[in-house]
Amino acid sequence: LNPQPFANFILGLIVINSIMMGIATFPIVKDDDDLRYKFDLVDQIFLIIFTIESAMQLLYFGLRGFFRDGFRVFDLLIVILSWAMEGTQVIRAFRIFRASRLITRIETMRNLVLAIFNVMPKMTAIFLLLILIFFIFGVMFTTLFKGMYLDGELTEPFFESLFYSFFTLFQMMTMDSWSTIMKQIQEEYPTAWIPFVIFIILTGFVVVNLIIAVICDAVSILGGVDNNAALSAYAAEDGRPREVCIDGANYNIIEQKVEGGGKPSSQQCTTTAQRLEELQKQLDDLVVAQDQMRRVIEVLSSRASKVKIKSSSHRNRR
Repeated sequence: LNPQPFANFILGLIVINSIMMGIATFPIVKDDDDLRYKFDLVDQIFLIIFTIESAMQLLYFGLRGFFRDGFRVFDLLIVILSWAMEGTQVIRAFRIFRASRLITRIETMRNLVLAIFNVMPKMTAIFLLLILIFFIFGVMFTTLFKGMYLDGELTEPFFESLFYSFFTLFQMMTMDSWSTIMKQIQEEYPTAWIPFVIFIILTGFVVVNLIIAVICDAVSILGGVDNNAALSAYAAEDGRPREVCIDGANYNIIEQKVEGGGKPSSQQCTTTAQRLEELQKQLDDLVVAQDQMRRVIEVLSSRASKVKIKSSSHRNRR
């Protein structure tokens, strides 16, 4: 059902459909009723094709097999929502989420999403820590600075309620004009910079960098998967019976030295590191042999030169 040419065809349709939805936002299309109608008609054709594709997959895999794959379910959900969003213009604006089907079609993006989901437990712990920090500083800032907006000392109600404080803290965490807020409050409370700086250090630097570190961990997991796949491809590229294994952080290739592709024993397998050590030893032996040959050549050359000197002196005497 999903040969590569057909998958590439559907991928191309998704890309074209996404580009057309972007072009439809320009005035040249929005202000022209006839052209906008043609764009909507083409979009409807794309949606019918995507619906037929999902129906074919549902018939081929069956209910149980179809819903085992989260990406197929995601595609079906996008198609259903696209049909549901054919009503009002506001709801139809969300049709662009159809472009998110590219995630399920491009292997690198799909693997990246899976890797990020694998580290979600760590992300959950960080988000809980962030919520706790927000709650502590939200209550503290609301208690300290509530009423300053009503007194005309602040230009906006930054800390007039707990919800206002949460929104202001989120703005500060993103480094958006946090110094402006702090300077307005410092006009009344000169030492107000202390809780502001502590909050910025905890959220803007520590927590955000923790999130980045977890995402980098996910990318490294993805890199490990790609390396494993690359080793598997290398192991089968020349038709020789090989087996690929992962040894800790090192990716070693195990070659099977068995005729006919049988399963080798542990004594019949040599890792790449062992082969490199053997080659290094052989290279050292060659260097030693080369040095010995150079010394022998020097000795022979010196003796030959002595013989020539003696023969020339003997001739001169004659």
